[in-house]
Amino acid sequence: MENTKNKSFLIISAVLLVFSVIFFLSARAFSDQGKYVEVKGLSEKIVKADVAIWSVSFDDKSNDIDSLYKSIEKDTLAIQTFLKTKGFDDSEINIAPVNIYQDTYKDAVFRYNANTQLSVYTKKVDLVKSSSKETLSLVKQGVTLNQNSINFEFSDINSVKPEMLAEAIKNAKDSAAQFAKESGSGLGSVARGNQGVFDITDKDPGSPEYKKIRVVSTLRFLLK
Repeated sequence: MENTKNKSFLIISAVLLVFSVIFFLSARAFSDQGKYVEVKGLSEKIVKADVAIWSVSFDDKSNDIDSLYKSIEKDTLAIQTFLKTKGFDDSEINIAPVNIYQDTYKDAVFRYNANTQLSVYTKKVDLVKSSSKETLSLVKQGVTLNQNSINFEFSDINSVKPEMLAEAIKNAKDSAAQFAKESGSGLGSVARGNQGVFDITDKDPGSPEYKKIRVVSTLRFLLK
């Protein structure tokens, strides 16, 4: 009976000891987690756009539907010819469905009004920029553009991600190391990290074909 009590006591003591050790280690780890510095690392890069989307549109007006149709055909052909002459392929030129509406207002000058939109989707970025400055020749052919805009895009973000993330992390680590040095601590491992969002904007209004990519990574380093 006495042996049984002793065994039970030893088992209970062993269990309590194990729990005490676990609690101590957990408390220590929790305490260590409380000593940290959270820093941000910046990386910026200027790249050239690799895609251009050039949008143009024009209006035609007439009181006769057949005459309107001929005007739309003539103006569309003029723009297509202009684009092909500049070096764009048929596969890069897109024509949207023509939007035609009737003006029923009694004093309206024209009964039929049409709006036609064309776009060029291409990787010929430099060609788009140079050609867009020469659309005055279309005016001579009677085509009046009411929209002539270009959207430059950088599509290959994955090609710069590794390099930029490495730079952002390095800058964050340098800041953390400086903080640790000034505070008399040692820099430990990363406890938490957020790579941040890659933001792409125009470099400046005068050269929208160049983009500025920016990312800010946030890292939490343990201090020891």
